Amino acid sequence: MKQMSNEISNKISKKLSLARSFEKAHFSEIQRQERPGFHLSPALGWLNDPNGFSFYKEEYHLFYQYNPYSTRWDAMHWGHWTSKDLLHWDYQEASLAPDEDYETGVFSGTAIADKDGSHLIMYTADYTKAPDYSTDLSGKNGIRRETQCIARGDGREYQKFEGNPVLSEKDLPEEFTIEDFRDPKLWIGKDGKYYAVTVARKKRDNLGAALLFSSENAVEWQYLDTIRENDGSFGGMWECPDFFFLEGRPVLSLSVMNMKNTSPLFRNGNCTVVFVGDTISEELKISSELKSKQSEQALANLIQQTMKQAKPQALDLGFDFYAPQTMERDGRRIMVGWMQAPEGGSNAPENAKWYGQMSFPRELFFRGDRLCQRPIPEIQKLYKDTVELEISCEKEEKSYADLEDKILDLSLRISASKDCLKYQECSEQKVVSKRQEVFQMKFAKQGENYVLCTYDFASGILTVDRSYAGRSASICEVRRIYVGSSEELSLRLLLDRFSFELFVNDGEQVLSGTLYELPEEAKEISFQGEGIHLQVEKHSLKEIELGAL
Repeated sequence: MKQMSNEISNKISKKLSLARSFEKAHFSEIQRQERPGFHLSPALGWLNDPNGFSFYKEEYHLFYQYNPYSTRWDAMHWGHWTSKDLLHWDYQEASLAPDEDYETGVFSGTAIADKDGSHLIMYTADYTKAPDYSTDLSGKNGIRRETQCIARGDGREYQKFEGNPVLSEKDLPEEFTIEDFRDPKLWIGKDGKYYAVTVARKKRDNLGAALLFSSENAVEWQYLDTIRENDGSFGGMWECPDFFFLEGRPVLSLSVMNMKNTSPLFRNGNCTVVFVGDTISEELKISSELKSKQSEQALANLIQQTMKQAKPQALDLGFDFYAPQTMERDGRRIMVGWMQAPEGGSNAPENAKWYGQMSFPRELFFRGDRLCQRPIPEIQKLYKDTVELEISCEKEEKSYADLEDKILDLSLRISASKDCLKYQECSEQKVVSKRQEVFQMKFAKQGENYVLCTYDFASGILTVDRSYAGRSASICEVRRIYVGSSEELSLRLLLDRFSFELFVNDGEQVLSGTLYELPEEAKEISFQGEGIHLQVEKHSLKEIELGAL
């Protein structure tokens, strides 16, 4: 039987040592005002997926996919932040580097506080070798192999298991390919066993699936079941699964590759979808009353049956949100996502010193069957100035000096008259009144630079347009979502130097986007819409504290 030592070695590999030296040599070149005010950015270089979001030794830990040497994706390392309060964060040295012969990249994974007191990481080791066309023009001599590995640490230093990988071809059902087998979500069940959900690509149709594994010791694993398969309705391959119970309901979050826009309730491209199952109150009974494999298989069957009927829902309908991870602490389920569309990975602004941001932490909750999200309430500790206004919008656009800011938390309650869509009799047919009420807000505005948000009360369509936000790259610039026709709408905008997060109707829908090349002076906010009434509450925000390496 494989055994993993609990002792953490002080030995640092050459690749990890080089990454840390590079970090220390260049970290101070990025000034505080060059970073977001209250969102996290990498120490330097490139950032993508959040990893290992966990609470260990009285600290929150958030790791991230990381290339310190460039603002483009390359051989992945793990960067690392720690925090006492989810607001202010300290940069830590790079935690993992691709320094073993089974990996050319340390891909995504999760972390937990283990039963022995160590910090246990489970991650994907990606090994890629480019085809050698000089010996085989078909390119079939290239290699791509993804396996699951573990490492233990003390919150600062981590040691990879000598017996890695712990999940490989021999553990994967024949119907799946080892080329796309990644991103383990690890947890300890109520029965004390280790469980992990990964994704894998099916050989027969090249579509993704979510697989459930179990282990007694985190080293020896067995396949239990496939809890959800892609039938072609949700993109192609899946990535970065998260699985958790919230209010007794199982939730499977998946980052979907190449989603087609077949419904106004979802978006195209690479995006995130959640599947919400019915309440499983039996989970505790199953885990406590049954023994060994009975417990594992019963729980797997129950999850599989529930997830098969689970209802899909878009998690973020904006431009930039992918690969979210959650953790539970003090009864709250908290989520952080990568605020970037993967297809925009080569679009770092010229001369950028870093590229990639995390969303502000969000708390998940249910309103009926709807999984909703709102900024964690700790944000209130960043408030420094508050302005409250009641505004009757006009036909012409009007800016408000009291609302000007680039780093803020802005809440709007928007209401229109009851006859916003009025039908009039004209001869024997009905025609729509010429006066159809549309609310318009421009934010991060300076001259002809701004982001435009509109809501049509009649059609129920909310539009966010960043085509005037000054990006030099060719990126997706307009998102339209169906909110529903109503006389009232609430919006909450978190605006930062390089991003925005827009929460609709107390988090029933969210749209996130990056704003990399807007000038610092783009602070105006304007409203427009005859007959529309606003209740406005604006909080300027202090910058979060960032501890240096």
